[in-house]
Amino acid sequence: MDNSALKKFNIGQLSDQQAQLLQEINTYIQQGLKEPGHHVAVLEGAAGTGKSVILTKLFQQLMNGACDENSPYYQTRDVFTVNHPELLKVYQEMSLGLPGIRKKDYVRPTSLINAAHKKQESYDVVLIDEGHLLLTKPEPYVKFNQQNQLAEIIKLAKVVVVVFDFKQVMQSKMYWSRALLEEVLSPYPHRYFQLGQQYRMKAPQAVMDWLDELSEGILKPVPKNQGEYDLEIMDRAADIFQKIKQKDREVGLSRMVATTGFRRGPHQEHHIIMDDFDQPWDELDMQTTPWAERPESINEVGSIYTVQGFDLNYVGVLLGPPFEYDAEHDRMVVNPDKVTHREIYKRSPLLKDTKQIKAFQAEVMFNCLNILLKRGILGTYITAADDRLRARLLELAH
Repeated sequence: MDNSALKKFNIGQLSDQQAQLLQEINTYIQQGLKEPGHHVAVLEGAAGTGKSVILTKLFQQLMNGACDENSPYYQTRDVFTVNHPELLKVYQEMSLGLPGIRKKDYVRPTSLINAAHKKQESYDVVLIDEGHLLLTKPEPYVKFNQQNQLAEIIKLAKVVVVVFDFKQVMQSKMYWSRALLEEVLSPYPHRYFQLGQQYRMKAPQAVMDWLDELSEGILKPVPKNQGEYDLEIMDRAADIFQKIKQKDREVGLSRMVATTGFRRGPHQEHHIIMDDFDQPWDELDMQTTPWAERPESINEVGSIYTVQGFDLNYVGVLLGPPFEYDAEHDRMVVNPDKVTHREIYKRSPLLKDTKQIKAFQAEVMFNCLNILLKRGILGTYITAADDRLRARLLELAH
């Protein structure tokens, strides 16, 4: 089994649905390049549907076409952007093996915007992966001083192709809703393209439905018929860790991940501590190798920041203390007071009234859980820090 993130992004053969959608997007881009003004294509799809795979193929076609006088993309100026440092590493490394593409063709959105403004430049086509991570408020810390990164990028290009999944919105500074996206797009011709089939997880529909419902707080009996997939609720994080290490020895790329909400250790260690499990959080650094592919990361706990957009073979998911059990309604709920990563709740001018803020506080935590639950190609092992929630999940597994 090839566990390289590069191979999973740059696959040789697209599915029929992906190939058809790629052709439709190409047609849209070519038409937009001929017309005045700005045009936007929105590629929507849930986690694991192959959005990044299509963008990778599309960018290769654009960049190769820019050098081919017989191509409709001849002499176009194109760029690829993603607001995710771990994914950016993969794309930049991938460029080393792709003809016609350079490392500098992959950039962060703020760098793209600021450089274009400084040099008074524009682009023909801009591809944006993980568009739901674009900033929707000024962030002087990263030198973004405008209101909305997507709005700024549209002004710089004839055609923008942007990936969106509203269930992967993770922070208030990147707050997106369908209404906000429509507001940004409304001045421009735009079209939505949909990816429906899930390609990452080799799980039957009953398992996918169960994980979808859990990521919304809905508790149902764990499916008995799991096909070749391995979905298991476990009592102890330490036991999950032993299983993950075994799977990593057998097939590789198996890791522990967790939501926010775990307090620091007695000596202020930045660790996840549950029962006999005690391991440090992941470490973001400047290595070119993605976190999950580093051998030492088997002894760390991944987060949304290191695994979003990536595949794992097996994943152990730890639901942090903010996820609690509501016995009256037999649901899993979010207690915002127990969220330790307060960055996700920073003030946003787009979130004003108390009811809206409260709803977002729960929604963003469920979105983070959804991301973690959709990493495992072959299996997912789950436990919860909250005693009552863990007990209820174990009941539903028997």
